[in-house]
Formats: sequence, C-alpha cells, structure tokens
Amino acid sequence: DALKKEVGTVRPALRVLEDESKVPVGSTQIDLLVVFDIKMDLTRKVRICARGDQTEAPSSVTYASVVSRESVRIGFMVAALNDLKCMSADVAGAYLNAPCAERVHVRLGQEFGHDRGKFAVIV
Repeated sequence: DALKKEVGTVRPALRVLEDESKVPVGSTQIDLLVVFDIKMDLTRKVRICARGDQTEAPSSVTYASVVSRESVRIGFMVAALNDLKCMSADVAGAYLNAPCAERVHVRLGQEFGHDRGKFAVIV
C-alpha cells in the first residue's frame, strides 16, 4: 500500500510526543499535506509533505539549487569522450536526511495509525 510505504519513509523524521505538554517551547505547529498521484505505469504514489509555507523561515535558507540541463549534458559528453559508464540512483526520502532548522511540530493524522492525534516534532 502506497500510503503505508510513505508513512514508513516519513516516520524516522518525526519524534512522536506521548504527552502534549512536551511540545518544545517556541515550536510552531504546521500541517501535513497528503498528496496522492497515479504514475504513468498506473502505480499509486503518495507523498506526505510538511506545510513549510506556514513557517517564517528566513529567505537565506529557502533556496534549493537544481543542476542545469546544460551541466548534465556536459557531464554526459565528458563521460562519452572518456568512454565512461553513466549510472543513476534514487535515494528514497533523501530530503529527510537534512536536519530541520526551524522548531516545528505537527499533529499526526489517521494515516499514522495508533499515533493518530498525537503531536510529533520534525527532527
């Protein structure tokens, strides 16, 4: 089930609080958004996204660089000229490996099973 798989991917980035009074001082509550999609091969895809637009993050930390198409093409050209093999990989949940700079917490929805309704800190 796609939803169970995504919950399993997201759980390591959350510290579930058993007691609501343990929410860190100065932490902002934000919502989680569950996005459902169907891929081209008709498999179902689910993403659980933290609503970062509900925080006051400084503009200096909101830029995410993306490699340009030209840089990728140059890399392929250098590989071809040097008879190198190209490989690709996908790291599931790679965005979760960076520590969260803001103090934020969420209330878990029904997709989190027995933790439904509990607060969780995004670590």
